[in-house]
Amino acid sequence: MDDTQQTLTMEVPPGMRQGELTPRQRRNSLIAVIACISVVGMGLGVSIPLLALMMEREGLSGTLIGANTAMPALATLAFTPFIPAILQRVPIIPFLLGCILICGLAMPSYYLFPNVWLWFAIRFVNGIGLTGLFVVSEFWVNSLADEKARGRMIGIYGTVLSAGFASGPILLALVGTQGATPFVTISLVILAAGIPLVFFGRGLAPRLTERPSRGLLSFVLVAPAATLAGLVYGATETDVFNLLPVYAVRIGMTEQSAAFVLSIFAAGNILFQIPIGYWADRTDRRLVLMVCAAVGMIGALAIPAVSGSIWTFAPTLFVFGGVVVGLYTVGLTLLGERFRGADLASANGAFVIMYSVGALAGPPVSGYAMELWDPHGLVIAIGGICGLYLLVAGWRYFTGPKGPANTGFPGETPGKSGS
Repeated sequence: MDDTQQTLTMEVPPGMRQGELTPRQRRNSLIAVIACISVVGMGLGVSIPLLALMMEREGLSGTLIGANTAMPALATLAFTPFIPAILQRVPIIPFLLGCILICGLAMPSYYLFPNVWLWFAIRFVNGIGLTGLFVVSEFWVNSLADEKARGRMIGIYGTVLSAGFASGPILLALVGTQGATPFVTISLVILAAGIPLVFFGRGLAPRLTERPSRGLLSFVLVAPAATLAGLVYGATETDVFNLLPVYAVRIGMTEQSAAFVLSIFAAGNILFQIPIGYWADRTDRRLVLMVCAAVGMIGALAIPAVSGSIWTFAPTLFVFGGVVVGLYTVGLTLLGERFRGADLASANGAFVIMYSVGALAGPPVSGYAMELWDPHGLVIAIGGICGLYLLVAGWRYFTGPKGPANTGFPGETPGKSGS
């Protein structure tokens, strides 16, 4: 039977406008949201280093550059609580198209108004658009995912996003950092993210009509293992991208090698997410979070011992980067396992807020640790953050409600073990 003639009944929560989707419709819906966010990731991968280079070229202080870079995270904290209510009134695709338009128009604004104080406002507004894109796209993928393949699906989402982000610097090398060209190019790339939504996703996105059963931040208490995984990964990823090159230079690497270590970390991010998601579909997902946290802790603490040679440093960083990203992938998967409808949208919002809190708090804490023990305080701080989370994940694994294992094999019903 052709797949257009088969129907697939999704697990539809109350208030979600979603009927039966054929396999082709489900596939088109996933293509729409994943292609959209991958293009946005590419735009981000270009814009972040471009803006940093421009501010450095102007001779701005590191404090001012850091404060400007923090504006999107502050926008996330401010805007995310309103997203579930907005989605009750505005369909998802028009909402995402509006967010894409905001981000697309922000890029030429940086060029037209080359004043760092105006950039604070532009970057905050830009951050609102980015927040909407990430919160809603993650909710969309989680809503569509079949329970027995949820981890793999979110792993694919994260892999494509990471690949798009990693390809950004290549595009920047092609368009350069001078004049209007890079800003116009980035704007066009971001606006192109709307194309798959219009051509593939029309009529196939979830729709919320009900209110969530609890306040957004209460999901941190209800599902601490899942939501705090976002905080730990937010802190770790931001520490790595902002401070690991500094660490590498201080242990004797050249600036070129120091920049290369980020590519090693990113390669692990890209290659490990799908296998980790596959594993999370076949066992208790809290156990997977425990393993990811343990590897993150051990890997970070091992870096001083292996940093004497690139032949030991590189594989350690590769495995560390690949496994620790599982905190993000499996954290989202665990939320999708437990919540539905408006509650899932709010839980995803809480997850993104926790990620932003980690991204804001991580660099100052780790930077201070780096000053106390130069330079190894950085990796000690990262290892400590992963170690503290390991205690939370272990507590939930050993004391949470027990149910049938989430094996994900056909014919088996996944258990709703607490997260």
